[in-house]
Amino acid sequence: MKYLALPLVLMLLFFAGCDLLDDDDDDSSDGGTEVVATSDTSSSSSSSSSTASTTSTATTNSSTVVLNASSDFSCTSNWTTRDGAWGLKARTNRGSCQTSFPGESGNYRVVITVQTEFDGNSPYVLYINGNTAASGTYPLAPGCEGDCHPDNWRSQCPDRKRDLSAGTHSISKGETIKFYGEEDWNCDEHGAYAKWHKITFTRI
Repeated sequence: MKYLALPLVLMLLFFAGCDLLDDDDDDSSDGGTEVVATSDTSSSSSSSSSTASTTSTATTNSSTVVLNASSDFSCTSNWTTRDGAWGLKARTNRGSCQTSFPGESGNYRVVITVQTEFDGNSPYVLYINGNTAASGTYPLAPGCEGDCHPDNWRSQCPDRKRDLSAGTHSISKGETIKFYGEEDWNCDEHGAYAKWHKITFTRI
């Protein structure tokens, strides 16, 4: 009996060890699959968001069209980024930007968002299909009236965004929208560069 019992004990120990090994493999495999799947989904979502945020196009819906100065217009070569806005390069005098109206035909209230400066009143004109829709000069940024040499203009009289009304107009899809701006040198050695941000068309 002793000799029969020993092989039986060894066989029982062998099968018990196999079961334990199989359980560990199954748990490890399931856990690894879940982690990889979660990681891949997160990476894909992040990549998609990044791509969407870097795509810049005109904003349009049934009632509003927004045309961004630096990305939605074709401009003369003397425009550049200045202090967070789209402005003329120094000493290039004047320039223009134009595009086709992407919205539906209709009547729109038009607003030009500009960036005012303390040292010049830049003249501007907005044309719609070759006709003057609005014209004028930028107001001065407040804070340094009459002072061409402030100690620190960025804190005393910094550039300010300002909405300028361009009136109400009937605009057809595909018509040419053109913005024209000029430098203005109220102070001899520095001036304003017709900085602007966008044109907003709100359907009425």
